[in-house]
Amino acid sequence: METRKVVKQVVGIDIGMESFYACYKIKFQDANEIIKGTKSFENTVPGRKSFYLWCEKRNKTPDCPPIYVMEATGVYYEDLAYYLYEKEQKVSVQLAQKLKYYAKSHNLKTKTDKVDSKMIATFGIEKTLTGTELWAPPSKEFKVIRDLAREHTRLKQAASAAKSQLHAFNHAHKTYKKVIALKKRMVSFYEKQLNEIETEIEKQIKADEKPHIRIKNIEAVKGLGFITIVKVLAEVNGFLLFKNIGQLVSYAGLDVVEKESGKYKGKTKISKKGNARIRAALYMPAMTATRHNKTLKAFYERVNEGRTIKKQGLIAVMRKLLILIYTLWKKEESYIENYKVC
Repeated sequence: METRKVVKQVVGIDIGMESFYACYKIKFQDANEIIKGTKSFENTVPGRKSFYLWCEKRNKTPDCPPIYVMEATGVYYEDLAYYLYEKEQKVSVQLAQKLKYYAKSHNLKTKTDKVDSKMIATFGIEKTLTGTELWAPPSKEFKVIRDLAREHTRLKQAASAAKSQLHAFNHAHKTYKKVIALKKRMVSFYEKQLNEIETEIEKQIKADEKPHIRIKNIEAVKGLGFITIVKVLAEVNGFLLFKNIGQLVSYAGLDVVEKESGKYKGKTKISKKGNARIRAALYMPAMTATRHNKTLKAFYERVNEGRTIKKQGLIAVMRKLLILIYTLWKKEESYIENYKVC
């Protein structure tokens, strides 16, 4: 009896913080497909080892190695992606919105870890996952920058909270002086830490001339500062996963969602289902741009014309700034004052 030739093997993985669900699927030369197993594993070192052995047992055709496909869910996918990459396996990390639209196109309404892993495996079987579709970890230097940028955000939030508390203490009735002194020391500590981390970020960026020049080009945009640009770049890994602006905007959760059914028209709002760190990084720069960037100020006023609530215009400016960073970084161009963005 002739054995059917396997032409593709895909392991679809639905990642969570504590565990992940895997579906091992293969495709034969005659276009038939079968699932060779589904199983849940802990997202730990022993869990990843157990998962890899489970996959090896199902791989009966070493000349056609499996592709491991997973969703870019926060940071939870990273340990598994690095583990498989170090094992010299093919890994494809897909944007959440891309998989969501794929599921919708196949009318998948049930959502469980098992169902999602099967959907991701089917996605991998159908799509051509080569070249830029295959994941590679950021360089060691880029990983360092991302870690520094995220710590900067945490310190900034802590410093802001401490300053608010100090303000409240100073205006409260007869607050104990020792409490105020302690809070002042805390604010001073956070500010010192922020200065140190900003110096380290700048040092890391200047170590490589090419990205440093690119960032300097983007800094010419009024409203965008060095730290903001670095934070965005760190969260998108230098835009390596993105092929177009739509994917990027969706990843940041700045894509517009409309609720409409028949005569009912709901509020238009952003999805907020993407990377919250990018939105947080762009919020204050967008506020600044609406006052000091001539082009974006005019755009902001046009979007908000006739509106009592100005939030929609601010979100639109955040989206414009993100697109500007992407465009100028990709094209390695300097900013032009009247540069038109999508």
